[in-house]
Amino acid sequence: MLGFGNKGALPLEEFLANPTGFILIDVRGGPATEPAIPTSQSIYVLHIEEDPEGFERRFAAQLTKKPMLLYCSKGESSLFLLPKFSGKHHIRSLKGGMVAYLTTLSRLLHEHPYEDPGKKGDTMVKILKALTDRQTDETTFRKIIERLLRCAPNPKFRKLIRQGV
Repeated sequence: MLGFGNKGALPLEEFLANPTGFILIDVRGGPATEPAIPTSQSIYVLHIEEDPEGFERRFAAQLTKKPMLLYCSKGESSLFLLPKFSGKHHIRSLKGGMVAYLTTLSRLLHEHPYEDPGKKGDTMVKILKALTDRQTDETTFRKIIERLLRCAPNPKFRKLIRQGV
């Protein structure tokens, strides 16, 4: 059974090691289009803030099986929402939000040992596009993340994927 309560911020590396383990909610701070992690659902921050109980009820069945992970472009909005929930379900915020997500992915891509270093820039753009496109399926998304973590020069990332976090 899942732990209950609002657990605060989830480290980005832990999320990247298992991106399909959460109900992903893209907490949007406005109507403008922002990048979204594949499989995420976009919900305007004020709609959650106005009725957090209704939001929890809407996802109650799913929340008995999976924790929920809220994130936004800057990270503050999702963390701000956590205390508004009842604590009956396992709800967390992605530490740093979308900015940290893209920064970490860019760093992993920069450190990645490319087969053709001359095409590094093009490859990075294609991979970042795939990882921020809602149309990318979960299997493709997970394969990219696992390969990046497995090949990262930083042993901390390689250890996470071996542990199956």
